[in-house]
Amino acid sequence: MITLYDHPLSGNCHKVRLLMSMLDLTWQSEFVDVPNEAHHAPWYGEINPLREIPAIDDDGHIACDSQAILTYLAWKHDPAWLGDSAEERGRVVQWLSFAANEIGNSLQPARLYYLLGEKVDIAAVTAKGLRVLGVLDTRLAQQPWLAAARPTIADLACLPYVAMAREGKLPLDEFPHVMAWIDRVAALPGYVSMPGLPAAKAA
Repeated sequence: MITLYDHPLSGNCHKVRLLMSMLDLTWQSEFVDVPNEAHHAPWYGEINPLREIPAIDDDGHIACDSQAILTYLAWKHDPAWLGDSAEERGRVVQWLSFAANEIGNSLQPARLYYLLGEKVDIAAVTAKGLRVLGVLDTRLAQQPWLAAARPTIADLACLPYVAMAREGKLPLDEFPHVMAWIDRVAALPGYVSMPGLPAAKAA
């Protein structure tokens, strides 16, 4: 059985929960109290030396980093989530990088600033967050999914912190193509919500 080292309010953990639900996998959650337990409990350092979440233990195989976990699970259980061609798979990797670097350095810290009082340059991350939402809106005006003609792990990687952008005081409603994409993801079979995300929608 897969153990997910998890926190219910983590968007990065939720990416993994989304894919595991959509793949209909059996798994269990092991709560990690961020920032306290992840940074101070010696046992978790044995799972992930960086003491970051998420991580998974898949019958003894440890995988860390949400983008890497998505890739591992898709490859193992349903490679169609990775794309069908070299071009699609290249775009999937591009959007995984976008999720980690662009979203992870804008929408994610803006949310943490308002929810947890994280010390960030809120003006800078807000400005970058607006650019990120603009890039996504332009892409999603061209096609319904980020990397292919159907959903891939690229969409799941980008979804949580984009859909929770209002918690970072960003004007999500000003990006209609992003809003429509969020609804499309929420209508996928196996979609699960978390605080700040929309409930599942009828397909």
